[in-house]
Amino acid sequence: MFKSAISVLAIAAFSTLAVAQNSTSSQKIGWSGTLSSLDGGLGGVVTVVNANTLQISSYTLKDASAPALYWWGTTDGVLKDGFRISNTHITTAATSNMLTINLDAGHTTADFSAVGLWCEQLNANFGQATLAAPSGSATGASAGAPSPTASAKSAAANVRASSYAVAAGAFMAAAGFAAWMV
Repeated sequence: MFKSAISVLAIAAFSTLAVAQNSTSSQKIGWSGTLSSLDGGLGGVVTVVNANTLQISSYTLKDASAPALYWWGTTDGVLKDGFRISNTHITTAATSNMLTINLDAGHTTADFSAVGLWCEQLNANFGQATLAAPSGSATGASAGAPSPTASAKSAAANVRASSYAVAAGAFMAAAGFAAWMV
């Protein structure tokens, strides 16, 4: 029975490590980058909100007439070597200065280091941004209003707290089961 209890505790420890690996840093929460404007009047600042969501502030896209525009990600900074991260077909110019991109194409923010608008039919890069960790400064933020970086850090803290709670719960359940087995 003692061996069973030790096995259960080992499983709990490995579960805790697995939760820790899905941390804020691996998901790049709070990371951001400025879109280059290569075509169509694309512009804005891309920020990672969570593992499955990007948000573009100061978003501009003047021409979305290309036949197959999709948001893509890449690990090497070369968008044509990348992959689709959102299945939403971009068909209209910007109507708002804010855009939310849901990553629904089987990838999370951990899978790429740069994001851009790619025309799949013409193999054309409309612009891209390399994501970088926040520097910690809130320059340019209006007084009293939280900056996007501060909001992202707050979201990151909430994700960490809930991850730790799940890990602690798994560990406590395993410890209770082990005690019951003895």
